[in-house]
Amino acid sequence: NAQTVEFEASWEPDLFGRLRRSVEAARADLQATIEDRRDVALTLLGEVASDYFQLRSYQQQLIIADANLKAQVRNASLTREKKRLGTGTDLDIAQADAQVATTRADIAAIETLRQQAVYSLSLLLALPPTALDAELATVGPIPTPPQILAVGVPSELLRRRPDIRRAERTLASATAQIGVATSDLFPRFFLA
Repeated sequence: NAQTVEFEASWEPDLFGRLRRSVEAARADLQATIEDRRDVALTLLGEVASDYFQLRSYQQQLIIADANLKAQVRNASLTREKKRLGTGTDLDIAQADAQVATTRADIAAIETLRQQAVYSLSLLLALPPTALDAELATVGPIPTPPQILAVGVPSELLRRRPDIRRAERTLASATAQIGVATSDLFPRFFLA
């Protein structure tokens, strides 16, 4: 049994630049996709930083709220003592107790926000929700930004933005596609 294998090839000379412009458009599309990836990575880093700053801010708010609660509990105790001595009123006691209750509710809300920030960081880092609990339980300072930001010339800052580079590459692809469409107006030749 003899099997026959046939092989056929053809070649299209690029007389009017259709193939060259198609390759140029594909290369620009690839570069735009790379810039999309960079844009996503930059956005992810920004979200991680924002959530981290929020977490540290909530931790500081909790410290302040705890200190306020202790002072308010002491104030409520003093108000009760004033009432016992005859210089305070039931209204003063009610107001002091309401202030303590409000601060306790605020602490619970801030604690919920703090825990949500931890969960959000875990999610952004592709970790289970409770993976960072132990590491971020310790109160840390709110990070301070650098004193001087080296931005450079405004035009250079714009050139570093992935969304602008992506738009530039998309424009280059569209321009190359115009060249492909223009070359489609001319006849195509194939050599076998």
